[in-house]
Amino acid sequence: MDERLYNKTIKCPVCGNSFDATKIKAKTAKVVSRDSDFCVYYEDINPIFYDVYVCEFCGYASLADKFDDISERDRAILRDQLAPKWTKRSFAGERTADSAIEAFKLALYNLQIRKAKDSELSKVCIRIAWLYRLKNDPRENDFLKFALRCYSEAYQREDLTSDKLDETTCMYMIAELNRRLGNIAEAARWFSRIMSSPEARKNAVILEKAREQYQLVKDASKEHGSA
Repeated sequence: MDERLYNKTIKCPVCGNSFDATKIKAKTAKVVSRDSDFCVYYEDINPIFYDVYVCEFCGYASLADKFDDISERDRAILRDQLAPKWTKRSFAGERTADSAIEAFKLALYNLQIRKAKDSELSKVCIRIAWLYRLKNDPRENDFLKFALRCYSEAYQREDLTSDKLDETTCMYMIAELNRRLGNIAEAARWFSRIMSSPEARKNAVILEKAREQYQLVKDASKEHGSA
């Protein structure tokens, strides 16, 4: 295994068994660039590949920072609906883009079984899209669409003050994913909403990115109009 990786023993909150999860040593991943939807490119080893823990015994999978954040109700649901169908398999060790996608799809399946909030689904869907992007795989767009739907539902139905996904960032993702999917008019509408939002002024980074992307949308609209 790559010397920049190491295994950590994790106790599964669903089945109670312990398994090895592979992590990246601190400060070993070097950022090269970032896309406008926050997809990060690294010089060599990619930390995103290891963002999901998968219990080899019962199939419980989740983003690492949410792995222990599961209710007793959801544990019971997974024990009943997931574990009986699971064939023991370890996800420890070095991951490729393909094995990372498989781990993220398991995390997405877990969330769907649990009927999780759209804000949680969006985080997994957008990362699957990024992983497909790294492979230049057209399935990226499928997961951009899934992510857009989840961000839109989260904006309409959830209180976005209690998690890392704040309202302004959610609006930005709705705007930017519409832009990437070619929905230019809708993207312009959402970028404009951000720039006129008093709440957005509290997030200078997102506000500036919205202005930059809005200009791209305006340019794209002019080109389309003159075509």
